Amino acid sequence: MKLVDLNKFETGGKSPWLLHAQLCCVLFFLLFMGEEAFAWYQPDLMVRLAAEGDGSYLGEGVYEATANSQSRSQAAFSGNPAQFRILLKNAGDEPDSFILNGPGSGGDFSVSYLDPGGVDREAALSGGGYRTASLAPGETTVLLLQVTLTRFTLGASYRVAVSAQSVSDPAAVDQVKTETVACGTTAAVTVSAPPDGGGAPGTVVNYPYTVTNVGNAENSFTLTSDGSNGWPGVVIADDGAGGGIAGDGVRQSGENTVSVSTGTLPPGGYYGFFVAVTVPESGSDGSRGDVVVSAVGEGASGTDRIITSTIAARLSLSEAVRNLTQGGAFSASAGAVPGDLLQYRMAVTNSGSAAATSVSIESPIPDGLQLVADSLLVSLAPEEGAACAASHCGWARASTGSIVAHLGEGASDAAGGSLLPGRTVYLFFKAQVQ
Repeated sequence: MKLVDLNKFETGGKSPWLLHAQLCCVLFFLLFMGEEAFAWYQPDLMVRLAAEGDGSYLGEGVYEATANSQSRSQAAFSGNPAQFRILLKNAGDEPDSFILNGPGSGGDFSVSYLDPGGVDREAALSGGGYRTASLAPGETTVLLLQVTLTRFTLGASYRVAVSAQSVSDPAAVDQVKTETVACGTTAAVTVSAPPDGGGAPGTVVNYPYTVTNVGNAENSFTLTSDGSNGWPGVVIADDGAGGGIAGDGVRQSGENTVSVSTGTLPPGGYYGFFVAVTVPESGSDGSRGDVVVSAVGEGASGTDRIITSTIAARLSLSEAVRNLTQGGAFSASAGAVPGDLLQYRMAVTNSGSAAATSVSIESPIPDGLQLVADSLLVSLAPEEGAACAASHCGWARASTGSIVAHLGEGASDAAGGSLLPGRTVYLFFKAQVQ
């Protein structure tokens, strides 16, 4: 008879169903403990120049303790800080806070670390470290790092490194590095040059100007205008007041703010203004005044000279006479005896640069002469000919021993008209010697 050991599975090992049950327990335990056992904590620091766009960040997904490949450099000028933007991202898979560390201000430079609220965290970063708020996986926060050179040494280089350490896993770190190089500033400015102009006596001529900072650092320029010959020039901001557009070069009625400075202009920045020049009331045609416009900044200045001319009418009256009885040409005087018939010619000329308005003359009839009726004639020709239309050249009439004439375009029997520059109107009349 063959003996069969019915208890071998109980006494010599574990039954298959029991092993399976225990394996399930182990898997269940691993699944239950998995999230805590395999959590990953990692800060990710990135850096760019403050003036660059977000696409310029260096260091995404690169975790360095020495920042060999994620370092940015920027030139700084005396009085102008270098600015960097540092982005911190929670690259782990659990919420986490991070400790940020960086150097504080030194003897040659000062630093500031501005958080998103504009608060400077320099004391914390350079001390025990600045702890951020808790960041969800993928969430970011930023710092604006400013490095200002307090002891300027041309060509010197100053390195500021910022590190981030996970609070949950102190071994998880990342670092970025910035370099600020002291460079000499090239200050330069341009002042536009509008064309010379002119205006009538008592009017204001507005010259639009633009000052542009063409240097490689910020600068501010003081604005002045120095008038000569009693022609004042005032600097007025082209600020768009009164419904205009700032900097459009067209002065609106509301643009009346006196300006003495451009304010701080970045490289390539510009400032628009007007120089308002008043033409003196006493100005005669062709008189002029000079105004020198200046923009003076640190290490750079520019000037422009504008000439403003008076545009006015310049009327002159000349008289001539000839003896029709004895014959002869018009001249300044003519011999005559009683009974002779004389003809007078009065010439009104505008030799100025602007039209003369309300042109009228009144001349007494010389003693000993009798005006010949219907001999008054207004003409554009220096010799007696066809009369000019009254609406075009003017009117003339005798009035109590005098001759009254209202001359020019649009004149009437009661008022003078307009005489264009270079135009002469002639008035003829005849008189008999008594």
